[in-house]
Amino acid sequence: KERDFMEGIFKFWGATDAKSKEAFPIDKFWDGRVRSYLGTRYDAGKNVYDMDFSMKLKERATLLDSREYATWRQTGVGFEVRDGVYDTPNRTLCSGIIKMIGDSKRLARGYWGDIVCSPYLTHGIYSPLKSMYEVRNRINVRTASEVAEHNLLSLIYQINSGHKYNKPPKPDRFSFAGNDKGEPTSATLEEVAEEDEEEKEEEEKKDDDKTVEITQKVENANISGGRRKKLTLMELDKPKSNVTVRLLPLGTMDQLPKKENLLKLFDLIYLSSSQVSYFTPELTALLRDDANLLIENVKFITPLTKDQEKGYLPKIRDMATKAKCELLGSNDEMNNNFHLSFHRVD
Repeated sequence: KERDFMEGIFKFWGATDAKSKEAFPIDKFWDGRVRSYLGTRYDAGKNVYDMDFSMKLKERATLLDSREYATWRQTGVGFEVRDGVYDTPNRTLCSGIIKMIGDSKRLARGYWGDIVCSPYLTHGIYSPLKSMYEVRNRINVRTASEVAEHNLLSLIYQINSGHKYNKPPKPDRFSFAGNDKGEPTSATLEEVAEEDEEEKEEEEKKDDDKTVEITQKVENANISGGRRKKLTLMELDKPKSNVTVRLLPLGTMDQLPKKENLLKLFDLIYLSSSQVSYFTPELTALLRDDANLLIENVKFITPLTKDQEKGYLPKIRDMATKAKCELLGSNDEMNNNFHLSFHRVD
């Protein structure tokens, strides 16, 4: 049954006919969610967005811009990394829930994700580069979208190559307005020596030869049965990884501790803030003796009150004691981190 659901989802994502495109009018779904959430405050939405940003996110996510955040809250468009019209719905965000429609329960398709906290929190509010934190005239030089784009490129590059991503980020939004002193910049002509051009041509030729060599390897790579196997650059240049991804069905969390072959098997378990109810002795029995367990912090969940935020860590501490786990770090360190770290102790 779940496989049939998965097949239906993938077909919906890949459909290209006009009827399928109309099946997910994200702008209407988004506006409906916003109206339902704000209620009578809908007409004052901009003020609500500004208050949420100022009271909850400004000090905690310094790279996030208020206008960028307000635009996402109003339209649902979070990452405008290039010039263009963003009018094609992202159907991977579509999901269904059971809700009361009239007198009966029905499956309602729509957008049921986040409309308050923002998608920038994952990759757009932190960077190891100091240049990303530059401020001019009390305005961030970089937007959260630009930070997220650079961080994702770095992650993808490091996963594929195994090396650190050293390319500089794209020019910031003030690059064409002037220099650090506010003086206008002007284009300059660079004299290129004939030797430099020859070196460049030789490098391009080497790249072309390498491409031809890799293409020949791919064409000559066969598997049993005479079928050709399509190899990627990563497969050609690196040994195969021993990582396996296993997708588990719904309701698996309650069943995992009952399997003896999984006891003391895992090196790391991560729980979101909405799944902390699974932080039990049964779950920690799956961890190795030296393993860690991470739980999402709630510092960026804007709808929570200050009392709810303060009560979160003591609650998790009590659960950790029952589960025979110990908090790593002080309370102040944990309150400022993205997640809470626990270590299993026997």
